Order: sequence, then structure tokens, then C-alpha cells
Amino acid sequence: MKLPLRGGCQCGEVRYEVTKQPLTLYTCHCTTCQQQSSSAFGMSMLVERDGFRFLKGEVAAFAIPTESKSNKLGLFCGKCGTRIANDTEGRPALSLKAGTLDERARLRPVGHIWTRSAQAWMTFDENALTYEKAPDDSYYALMERWAAQEHAS
Repeated sequence: MKLPLRGGCQCGEVRYEVTKQPLTLYTCHCTTCQQQSSSAFGMSMLVERDGFRFLKGEVAAFAIPTESKSNKLGLFCGKCGTRIANDTEGRPALSLKAGTLDERARLRPVGHIWTRSAQAWMTFDENALTYEKAPDDSYYALMERWAAQEHAS
């Protein structure tokens, strides 16, 4: 992907940029992402913290309940409510909501997580990486598949 990547909220109050290559892109089918996105899944892009910065506006945050003991924050525009990212304490990367990027047409997720919560009509490509819950390999396989896909592009 050509850097920097830029994006923002629906009303334009919050703008951000990504200056380091994303680590991976996947869809999440957990019930939280379904509710947050008002859709069947959310699309998440892992971005290293030192490769992400807000350019404009202030984000609001709220604590998201998790099955683990980690603290997870949802970062969103306080004016229009658009979710920008999830930030989990102790993780080296933010989970950027890829639908907030300005250029979305070429985004191709490499896998699916929390498929046990996927809608019954959802079908998965047989070559896609799929996980019933969160990956137990620290997202390594998703990152490896993403790197290969980006290298081939």
C-alpha cells in the first residue's frame, strides 16, 4: 500500500494518517463488531502505534468489555460517533477500522476471526484464514498472509 494512508470520520472533524505499512487486514465477526458496525462484521487493520497519528480533531473513548482482563478502548469522533479504532492495553498495534480510510476500494482482507459468531448466510473462501475465536498465534498467520499479499501486488 502506498503511504501515507489517510482517513477520518463521517463529519470530517477527526482526521488521521498511517505512516508505516499495516500489519494485516481481516474481518471480525464477533457480536461487538456486528453491533458497532451495524453490519455482519467489522473490518480491522492492525497498525503499529508509532505509525499512526491523528492530524485533526479530538477523539472520545469508552471502555469495551472483553472476555480477557485487558483494557480495551473504542476511539471515536465525539461529534458524529464514527468509530476510528480500538486500542487494547499492552498490544503494540491499534485495530484501525479500515472503513474509515479514504481509499477503501483495494482493501482485501486475508482472514476472518470470531467466525463462530458469523451470520449463518456468511460463506468463507476456502483459502482464507479463519478462526472460531481470536487467533491464538498473536495474529502471526494473518500478518504473514498480508505481507505475502502486499508483496505480490
